[in-house]
Amino acid sequence: MKKFATMITVASLALPLALAAPLAVTSALPTANAATTKTTAKKATTKTTPTTTKKTASKTTTATKGVTYTLAKNGVKNFKAVSYHIKANTNVYKGFFYADAAKVTFTKKGVLKGAVTYKVTRSVKVTTTGNKTKTFFYVTGQGYVAASAMTKGPYQQAD
Repeated sequence: MKKFATMITVASLALPLALAAPLAVTSALPTANAATTKTTAKKATTKTTPTTTKKTASKTTTATKGVTYTLAKNGVKNFKAVSYHIKANTNVYKGFFYADAAKVTFTKKGVLKGAVTYKVTRSVKVTTTGNKTKTFFYVTGQGYVAASAMTKGPYQQAD
């Protein structure tokens, strides 16, 4: 009997909300569509130069580009943090590992500053199209960096 009373109470509280929510959404749709069409019309009139559209188009295309590599056999190794440094600014990449294939895609994330010591915790060995191997190190908190750009040991400024 308690369950039945609870179900009736829940239904009586939820029924007005269930009926009111679709009515509120449908009544708000025409005003929302009208507001978006007005703003898009304003944006279209303000952007008259072709250079701004070219810049936005290039930003969207470069953000999605990446280089896909095949992982080498036993290519991913995790280890304790080791100090590495770079002498000049170098690119840092974001790695996307495929779940169903031995592949990884690296997309450029930014630039790492030179003359700083970084901690490396992972190495990824990949094969390129010419059956050459490349190694990438994972810099803690930053992303993946080509191993050829890094030098083992902490950075020490020359006197």
